[in-house]
Amino acid sequence: MRRSVTLAALGLGTALGAGAPALAQSGAAAADGEWQADIAVTVAAAIDEETALTPVGDSLLATTTLGLKRSDTFENGLTLGWRGEVRYERDARSRPAFAGVLGACPAVDALCPRVASGGGFLSPVSPATGLAADGLAFNEDDFFALEALSVSLEGPWGQAVVGADMGAATWLDARAPQVLQRVSALSPGLDPTGLGVTRARNDVTGSSFKATYLSPRWIGFRLGASYTPEASERSADFDPDSAGPGQGKAGLEDVWEGAVSFARQFAEQDLRVRAALTYTNAASGSASAVTGFGDYEAWGAGLELEHAGWTGGIRWLSSNNAWDSGNGDYEAWEAGLAHQLGEWRVGVEGGWAEDRLTGIEGASWLVGASRKINENIEVGVAWTSADADLPVLSGLSVSHTNASNDGLVLELTVRN
Repeated sequence: MRRSVTLAALGLGTALGAGAPALAQSGAAAADGEWQADIAVTVAAAIDEETALTPVGDSLLATTTLGLKRSDTFENGLTLGWRGEVRYERDARSRPAFAGVLGACPAVDALCPRVASGGGFLSPVSPATGLAADGLAFNEDDFFALEALSVSLEGPWGQAVVGADMGAATWLDARAPQVLQRVSALSPGLDPTGLGVTRARNDVTGSSFKATYLSPRWIGFRLGASYTPEASERSADFDPDSAGPGQGKAGLEDVWEGAVSFARQFAEQDLRVRAALTYTNAASGSASAVTGFGDYEAWGAGLELEHAGWTGGIRWLSSNNAWDSGNGDYEAWEAGLAHQLGEWRVGVEGGWAEDRLTGIEGASWLVGASRKINENIEVGVAWTSADADLPVLSGLSVSHTNASNDGLVLELTVRN
């Protein structure tokens, strides 16, 4: 068990008006738009001890995000939107974009998870998480990721989005509340523990090119659908194309997402409800080269409740991991509860996941508080912990070794 202090400073935001580039506007525009740029910087000191089975962050974790957006509303009521975002990421070097190797169960042994490829065997990578039980460990200090580069058109009929961006299952998702801004026990962005295995977000495409439609909200309900030709673009938080040396991937393509969202405010009861049901289906592009993978299918659901300063939520994901050679399902649960006390926000997060394809099972939790100093500054403190049972080949059998990391997190958020 490792203990240390993590310092995270998040957020440096600015909006640029006339000084930013501008597109020539048509005479049909009801109002001229302007480009808005947003910059966010996160710096975190990582847990400074590790072993081969308990990978942790480097000496410094960091995220820098640059976003650029614009919207123009025309006389006919249509709104044209542009969105671009790039991110510099320095997470745990063994866990870039959540992917990584957790365990020591080589595919050459028939007792370990493996897929046949050519004349040999590879360790299968879970398409739901990007994790594998063996292979060459990742060692990536930092990278740049395209988070968004899309155009949207919105009108009375709904909204259409084309380009590199989130899919419908992410747009309409319902989830548990987070206490801090970037560090979390639930589908984490920056993970100081290096051991997070819980990812209940129904997203296997990241920021890959896609087309999305979102309906208007009718009596609380909103529908959405997305199509992604190929899941290949890595975002800062997820890599759908992850596969290092010694690993075999599903290579998802023709990815369809569907989502139903319900949101309603009950004023007399002082109750806000948000719920979502999501579904993803895809084909395995590597099925002909790697034996074992087939069609991918995943169901997700989430619920958020807010009442009298309390916010609670739960999210669930069940995926078949595109595995058609037996039971290789991945299942994850996330839950959180937060309470707003004036400028203070206190809360707890917890998550659990089991991956039958890779043999990895783990849990993580966080308890902490944050305080809004003013409109521009927010500080937070939390204790976070993660542990996982990792498959290890020992002699003539496969056993599971428990690994754990924990530490204190301090976070500072600055925005304009």
